[in-house]
Amino acid sequence: MTYLPLTEPQQHWRDTARDVATREVGPRAAATDSERAFPRQSLAALRDAGLWKLRVGAADGGVGADLLTTCLVVEEIAKKCPSTGMCYKMHVEASELIARMPSDAQRQGVLKGIVDGKVFCTVAGGETSGKGDDWVPGMQLSAVEKTPAGYRLDGIRKSYVTSAGEATHYFMLCRVGADAKPNQLTALLVEADRIDWQTLEPWHGLGMRGNNSMPMRFSGLVPEANRIGDEHAGLKYLGAVMMPVVALTYGAAYLGVAAGAYEIACVEAAKRHPSGARRLDNAINQRRMAELSARIEAARALLHVAAAAGDAGQVQAPLPYLQAKVTCSEAAVFVTQELMTMFGGTAFAARLPFERYFRDARAGMIMGLANDDAYQTIFGMLFPEPKK
Repeated sequence: MTYLPLTEPQQHWRDTARDVATREVGPRAAATDSERAFPRQSLAALRDAGLWKLRVGAADGGVGADLLTTCLVVEEIAKKCPSTGMCYKMHVEASELIARMPSDAQRQGVLKGIVDGKVFCTVAGGETSGKGDDWVPGMQLSAVEKTPAGYRLDGIRKSYVTSAGEATHYFMLCRVGADAKPNQLTALLVEADRIDWQTLEPWHGLGMRGNNSMPMRFSGLVPEANRIGDEHAGLKYLGAVMMPVVALTYGAAYLGVAAGAYEIACVEAAKRHPSGARRLDNAINQRRMAELSARIEAARALLHVAAAAGDAGQVQAPLPYLQAKVTCSEAAVFVTQELMTMFGGTAFAARLPFERYFRDARAGMIMGLANDDAYQTIFGMLFPEPKK
């Protein structure tokens, strides 16, 4: 259900995403997961439907979609294939800042490339704080050297890069100069064909198996024209410009996981066994399906209200965006866990796709805005330290 009244453009792009996801994305989802295959064909279908340029302004040839439309689109894609939904979500996130505040050169270059379907973006995020490959909140990002020709990357390693080796452009945050403080971050857009890069190991994730979330190493020169905004101002842009679409699209992706699994359950639970019985004849399952519907609709309502409030300029702090993200991701875990229990051996034997959705849902607790970190931020906004 969508309880908020939708405009015609919102309905159009939701229905467009639903149609492409049903025809093109969904039929490839099982193979994407089992073969750990990057969903090139599915993403190309989204491009051909005009969805790569969803957040680019209409004046620049894009759709100019609002936050609510963006949530509707991401959910429809993730319903059918969470891996494809996550790759698409990261493209939207990575291209958000440059779509909102491009220079003239960027408008004619990368932004036009997104509109023409030639530029596919992602985020090169996460850095280890020491040995190993663990992402730790609050760490100090790598420093790059400022030169007259631009910014020199000397083997910067990013731990988790969705669409690694497949994207044409990588959005990353770094420090400019070794003396830059941890909070003085600069946003760069790295072109894959103008820099040396390598993927460091294959992706063998528990879930989201098709999203190529590999560690990468980048070396070479990034032109100053590829800097987005001012030096040392990346956190300001991240909070003011990117945070709404970052948090809300994470929420939409995991809402899609929950809703996609539930829609399959509605069909499968109503089927009759040779005995004539149905899973829905069981009173426990009747209550379970009712409760899951309530969980999904509660998460969707919060997500859509937060997005609509953001579109209306009513959100002064990212509190509702973060609340929506953690609520949707936890709904996905709860819904898929309950469906695994409800369908029993059939689900665990992978005769139905519930175990795939179950695995994919777990990533929502730790991916990107990890829930533990998000809750700390939420607490800080609810109970701010007194100003000295």
